[in-house]
Amino acid sequence: MLHEFVTSYRDELARRCRARVSERGSPSVAAAGPQHGVPLVLEQLVRALRSEEQNPREVSRTAALHGKELREQGYTAGQVVQDYADISQAITELATECHAPVTVEELHSLDRFLDSAIADAVASYGGLTKSRDLFARH
Repeated sequence: MLHEFVTSYRDELARRCRARVSERGSPSVAAAGPQHGVPLVLEQLVRALRSEEQNPREVSRTAALHGKELREQGYTAGQVVQDYADISQAITELATECHAPVTVEELHSLDRFLDSAIADAVASYGGLTKSRDLFARH
């Protein structure tokens, strides 16, 4: 199951995400503890995959905090979005390397989780309070 895979490889996934950020020349990322950044996003992903139901408020709070932290570190909005893409790529690449049994349903859950997180992080980055505000302005 994908949640077990992410739990088992959490540190490696976080390392791969940091390496991707470094390769792009993004602002230096302070070593995030388990309560911040990618490690926290991975923990919430595990909870969402376990329950198969996301708690949208919890995802929104974490993503908003993550977006704020990245903005304070000098990231652009595009780099904030890329940070979440890094998580998806790190998971799928490592799962492929390890021949992890991942179902299509789990990949759909991963996509939904990250899509919601991206929207909320960018909304926070822009000073908006809810991701739906992004669409209400258009």
